[in-house]
Amino acid sequence: MGVGALAAGAIRCIYTQWPDAEIFILDYAKKASSRSLYLGDEVVEVKLLNIRFSKRLYLSNNIAALISVALILRLIPSRRAREWLSLKNLAFQEIYRSDMFASIAGGDSFSDIYGLRRFLYITMPQILIIVMSKKLILLPQTFGPFRCRLSRIIARFITRNAEAIYTRDCQSIAEIDRLHEGEYSRPKPTFRYDVGFALEPTIPNKISIGGEIDLTSDKLIGFNISGLLYMGGYDRNNMFGLQVDYRDLVRQILDLLIDTKGASVLLIPHVFGNDESSESDVIANNAVYQAYGEKYGCRLGLLQGDYDQGEVKHVIGMCGFFVGSRMHACIAATSQCVPAVAIAYSDKFIGVMEAIGHADVVADARELNMGELLARVSQSYDCRFEVLRQLEQSMPQVTRAALHLFSEPNHDSSGIN
Repeated sequence: MGVGALAAGAIRCIYTQWPDAEIFILDYAKKASSRSLYLGDEVVEVKLLNIRFSKRLYLSNNIAALISVALILRLIPSRRAREWLSLKNLAFQEIYRSDMFASIAGGDSFSDIYGLRRFLYITMPQILIIVMSKKLILLPQTFGPFRCRLSRIIARFITRNAEAIYTRDCQSIAEIDRLHEGEYSRPKPTFRYDVGFALEPTIPNKISIGGEIDLTSDKLIGFNISGLLYMGGYDRNNMFGLQVDYRDLVRQILDLLIDTKGASVLLIPHVFGNDESSESDVIANNAVYQAYGEKYGCRLGLLQGDYDQGEVKHVIGMCGFFVGSRMHACIAATSQCVPAVAIAYSDKFIGVMEAIGHADVVADARELNMGELLARVSQSYDCRFEVLRQLEQSMPQVTRAALHLFSEPNHDSSGIN
């Protein structure tokens, strides 16, 4: 739902600036489709223009083939000839007729921390846009780190040729500066809030809960357990270098919140899916509920069923405190003035939370041991009412600025207007 929050938040920002815009999603899929998106009381249909990331280079919408054809078209001097040839391909038609492309790269995937293959998967559509001489806007996201030479070359090419670069944290500005070694013949990166703060909560038609937990309790805590961390990362071998066993941390957090603090805990997945081999939060949260549901009885509940990003945000907003390992689950909490603790596994957490003045909500599991992590959760819970007052003062400005991404006057507006 983090990626969904980014997509929905970005689309809401675009419509806020350009109410008559026609928007489509350019992304990988086997077939084209469309999706309904709720923007307040309005329902908007957003088309998906599907491209392919595949070894089948003969596919007309294969991203590698599209880049190759785009490079060949650049060698043709006649503009009319280029346009005529582009009309032979649906993807080229849509791209040529569009005025602007905005990329958010999953929020944190403009980096090789997830591997070079993932980085290529994310950046090849951006390379295509640049080769086709279209405007590319890099939406607020985390940039870097870049560990290998090839990823640095690709990142340098894209950031040099983008129309505008927005970052959601100050560390990313420094990362881009290091990437270009002080070169300024490129767009200057500027700060904008994560567009997840612009996402509106949506009341679900039905909320299904496993267990007898009281959702009206004044001590209701939302707890998001990351399926990715629960399985040890993509390599299943503590990929992110946590200082603790994540499964043991989950158990001890439950003991702390339920036994010590006397609270009720609702397990809230933020990545959905039932594939046992995937990073689904549903699999991890179900496993935890099955293991401890009997022990904690009516003090432990589980959000069940399928929800979109706005509906999950609404459920998180029902809680009085939140602990999460998915960053946009934590954004869903803080943006609704729900005090939170983010169990971090990457630099993106501190960058985003520092930008809203709440860096102390981040508990980095790569740096803190078990005792320190539990102490951070305990202290944050005890101070939740003070944090609530702080959020109530700061969040209106943050959400307004996030929504007015393309026109917010409080930041450097050297990008687009």
